[in-house]
Amino acid sequence: MHVTGGDTSRRALARRTSISRWRQPRLVLGAVLVLASAVAGGWLVATARDSTDYWLVRAEVRAGDPVDPSQLSPVAGRVEAAAADSLVPAGEGVPRGVWARDAGPGTLVTRDAVTASVDRGRELAMAVPAGTAPPDLAAGDRVDVWAGPGESGDPSRSTRRVLVDVPVVSLSGVDGTGSRTLVVDTGRGGPGGDVVAALGTGHLTVVRVP
Repeated sequence: MHVTGGDTSRRALARRTSISRWRQPRLVLGAVLVLASAVAGGWLVATARDSTDYWLVRAEVRAGDPVDPSQLSPVAGRVEAAAADSLVPAGEGVPRGVWARDAGPGTLVTRDAVTASVDRGRELAMAVPAGTAPPDLAAGDRVDVWAGPGESGDPSRSTRRVLVDVPVVSLSGVDGTGSRTLVVDTGRGGPGGDVVAALGTGHLTVVRVP
């Protein structure tokens, strides 16, 4: 005589036991943690694959100096598309040319930071009194230079802009009189006689161009 009721009861009991185990909070939480770990791991791998190496300045560089590979090191990162277009990927090789402006350690190299050559015009030096130029003015900045009445305060002389949007070549430290020597590039043609006269006799104010 074949009895099937016992087998059926055992199968039903096994199913109920399996279902009850999955309903236990600890098992559910464990499964969620395993799934979350797998997803997080996959995201990290995707992030690493999507990153790009860019050139980073290792030591201070000066405008006009040739680019030396020892000055650069690659660094991996993910940046916005607009910013990425302005940076130099390490995959393109070391940029060739000279530095277009000064840069400090930790600066990412942008495409306009390196130029094929520095085409300078005639340089003009002037004494800048204390407090008449931005304190952090540096080579590579662009400035307007205004000249006004000198110490005589001649009312017939008005304040006027004598140099417009010229690049700063260098700026010395403060001398014994509190002044600094500012050197700017006035282009191939150089400054006119009236500009030189205004700079030599007038009170100068240097304004950085944004």
